[in-house]
Parts: sequence; structure tokens; C-alpha cells
Amino acid sequence: MTSIEPQVKRRVTQTEGASGPVAVQALIMAFGTMTSRLLGLAREILFASLFPRLITDSWYAAFRIPNVFRRLFGEGSLSVSFIPVFVDAHRDSHARAQNLVNSFYTLFLLLLATFTALGIFYAEPLFRLLLDREFIEVPGKFELAVRMGRIMFAYIFLVCTYAYEMAILNALGRFGWAAMAPTFFNLVMVAATLLPPHILAWDGQALAWGVIAGGVVQAAVLLPSLIRLGYLPRFRFDWNNSDMWMVFRTMGPGLVGMSILQVTTLVNMVFATSLGEGSLSYLNLADRLMELPLSLVSVSIGSALLPTLARLHAEKKEAQATTTMDQYFRLNLFMSFPAAVGLFALAHPIVELLFERGRFHPHETLIVADVIRVYAVNLIFISVTRVFVQSFYSIKNTWIPALASILGLVLHISMARLLMSWWGLRGLNISSLASVMLNFSCLVVAYRFLIGQFPWHHSFRSLIRWIPSLIGLFATLQIYEVARRFLGDHFLAKCVSLFGIIGLGIGVYGLLCHFLRVSEFEYVFRTFRRKLEQKGILAKD
Repeated sequence: MTSIEPQVKRRVTQTEGASGPVAVQALIMAFGTMTSRLLGLAREILFASLFPRLITDSWYAAFRIPNVFRRLFGEGSLSVSFIPVFVDAHRDSHARAQNLVNSFYTLFLLLLATFTALGIFYAEPLFRLLLDREFIEVPGKFELAVRMGRIMFAYIFLVCTYAYEMAILNALGRFGWAAMAPTFFNLVMVAATLLPPHILAWDGQALAWGVIAGGVVQAAVLLPSLIRLGYLPRFRFDWNNSDMWMVFRTMGPGLVGMSILQVTTLVNMVFATSLGEGSLSYLNLADRLMELPLSLVSVSIGSALLPTLARLHAEKKEAQATTTMDQYFRLNLFMSFPAAVGLFALAHPIVELLFERGRFHPHETLIVADVIRVYAVNLIFISVTRVFVQSFYSIKNTWIPALASILGLVLHISMARLLMSWWGLRGLNISSLASVMLNFSCLVVAYRFLIGQFPWHHSFRSLIRWIPSLIGLFATLQIYEVARRFLGDHFLAKCVSLFGIIGLGIGVYGLLCHFLRVSEFEYVFRTFRRKLEQKGILAKD
């Protein structure tokens, strides 16, 4: 054992001991994610108001492919494949874990560099494959998307580097900086959005280069933490590293499963670009509003839950793993339902307040609000699916989520065109909802046969207890129209009405949960209060 190993192990052990329960780590991640998503929302607001739909549609189309890689690796197969293997290696020795980090990093970046180069050189035929003819035939629109895409393809390399750094930190129990890093990306993007358009050669060029600058900053901010923990990746390769090949073997099926989900987003892009000018922008604006609660809930809980489940399964504590999964499945539902109710009830006023200005018009508000109402229902199933799938990843089974995703995609493709012919963009999202429901159902069946009996009676009992609180929340949110008529129609009145009603709704929901003794509410409240006390924001009792 090298001289540095005891020091590194001591630092990492202290980190893991201080990391606390999954809920604490989920709150840390949720805070970082919330900051990033809010800045991302600010970016979308500026996009919608400052740029015509030709530029926003082109940017969204160009960014979709590198963003697929972000979701594949940043929120998907890299973490779920790497973390369990790294945890095993780290428990054995620092030298073994560092060798895994170096070997995987070297080969991984070579593959990413290849993908990036191919994307840059073959951008035009790739976009012809992914965009509908109606999009391509708009004068200048396709050419702008290709030009932006060639710049933004380099983001694949940068965002996957960040994802790998994040996986290492998460495996070591460090979640804060990894969750905060995308905040810096969005800060750079907001700055790029506000640059005067005449500074660069063509409209939208600053938006494309902003993605690259943001990606560099996002990856760079995690380097000090990796250096401090003694796990900075280096360009060293060991062909005989069995841990590295284990990661790649488990990543293969995981990539298939996550790729199916991302193929769904690419399929949606093809479908959306067939629905006329602005449809792709409307779909992305609705996505952004749904991602805010989704990231705060399922991504944060799921990312923090995976290392815990992997450790429990590695230690053969199956009963404790089931109990942990049950607790945080219910916690996820508890947070998803009020978010879905809020989005459904306030879809129109939220879109109106955030986007309706400048180049974004009232008829566009109606379109996006309709999509969001479908997304509100979708939010519940996506969130529970993302958390539920962690159980399979924690036992290194990535094939079941992959097969479930394939079935969902087949259903989506077969239904989408028909539903779009009836309901347009909203029909596309109804088809996505059916796909996610099928995906979740397959995971539930597979869980019973491969992992064990899940205590569903706990979830149903909890749901029954939440129903009066959810009804109270929905009823409270209906007061918005009364407040709006009373306060007026100017911007400040809209802000006061919307945020006042949201605050009142949260208060009513919390009070009802408290009086009904909802255990999930009490757990979240105690955890949040304990974190504030530890930070010195609240005095201890």
C-alpha cells in the first residue's frame, strides 16, 4: 500500500461517514439542481423573448444530440455502471480504485473524441436524418441548425467528462459540487444569450459558442474536489484491468436502455418538426418546466439512492435494501404528486408569466400550457420509473430497464402519428405518457421475479393518507383567478398572484400533511430542519 493510500482512505471514510442518509444527500443535490434548473429556466425565458422561432428551433435541434449524451452519461448509464464497481474497488484498496479511474477515463475519452469528430464532420447528413422535411424546407433554417451543430458537438466530450467526474464524487459520498456544476454552465449560457447579436458573424452564433464555454467551466469546477480526494483521473491505461471491463460490460445494456429513452427524445424531435414553425421550441419550453420538479425529486433522490443500494447489496443486506427502496419510493411519490397537481392547475398562468413577452405571443402560451398539463401526469410516472430502476442498476442488472424501454419506445412510435393527427403536439405527449406507463409496468413485474416482493401496501396506504392534502392543494390553487381579477393584469400583479397562490398552496398542503400525520412529510421536515441547524441557520432545540 502506498504512503498516500491511508490518507486518502481516511479522508474518503470521513466523507462517507458524514454523508448521512439518502434524504440528506438528495436535499444537497436538490439544492444544486434547483439552482441550475432555475438558471436554465432564465435562459429559456430569454430565448423565447429575444429570438425568433427560426433561431430557437434551430438551436434546440442542434443542441438535442449533445444533450442526449448528457442524459445518457450525466443522468444515466455511466453513473449506474461505474458506481457499484468503483465502490467494490474502493472497499478493497485505493490503488485498485485509482487504476480503475485511470484506465476507464483513458479509453472512455478516446471513444468520446471519436464520436465528437464524427458528429462535426457528418453533421449535415445526420440532421437530414433527424429533422422532418417541413423543417428542412424553411429557408435558412436547416443551414443554421447544421452550423450551430458543428460547434456544439464538442460539448459531447466536455459534458461526458463532467459526468465521469460526477460519478466518482457521488460514489465517494460527495454530491454538492457535482450537483452545482451545471449552474455554472447555465450562467455562461445566460451571459451568451445577452451578448449583442452583431458582435459575431451570424445570428445565434453566441448561443452555440456559449454551450462550449459553459461545458469547459462545468467540467473544470469539479477538478479541485477530485484532487483533494486523491482520485483525479490520469491518462494511463491497463488492458488487463478487470474492473474497467466490468464497467463497460454493465454499461452496454445500460446504454441500450438509456439510449432507448434518448431515442424517444430524438423521435419526438422528428415528430415535432413536422408540426410547423415553433413546435420544437414549444416542446422544449414545456420540457424545461417539467424538468425543474423532476430533477428536484427523482434525479436527486435516484442519484443519491444508487450508491446506498449498491453498498447494501454488496454487503448482502437484502432486507435493508428493500426497506430503503420502499422508503424513498414513497418519498418520491410524496414529492411528485403535489408538483404534478401544481403544474396541471397553474399551467397557463406559469407559461404566461414566464414567457409571454417580446417575441412570445398569447396563442403560443395556450399551446405550451396544453402540453404541460399532459406532462403533469407524465411527471409522476417518469419520476417513479427513474427511482425504481435504481434497484436493478444496484444489482448490476441493466438489461431489464433496457428491455422495458424498448417496449415503451415501440408503443410510442406506433401511437404517436395517430394521436398527433387528432391533438397535434399534445397528442405527441399523450403517446409519450402511454410509453412511460408501459415502461414502469414492466419494471414492476420484473422486480417481483428478480429482486423480491415489494411492499406495495405501504405505498397505497400512504397515497390514501395524502389524498385530502392533494385535494386541499388543488382547491387552493383555484383561487389564482380570483386574485388575478382583484389585483389586475399588469406584470407585478401576475407575480404577486402566482407566487402568492403557490406559497399559500404549499402552506395548505404542509399543514394538512402535518395534521394528518403524513410520515413522509414529517421525515422531510425533520431532515430539512436538521440541515439548517447544522449550517447554523436555525438554533437547535
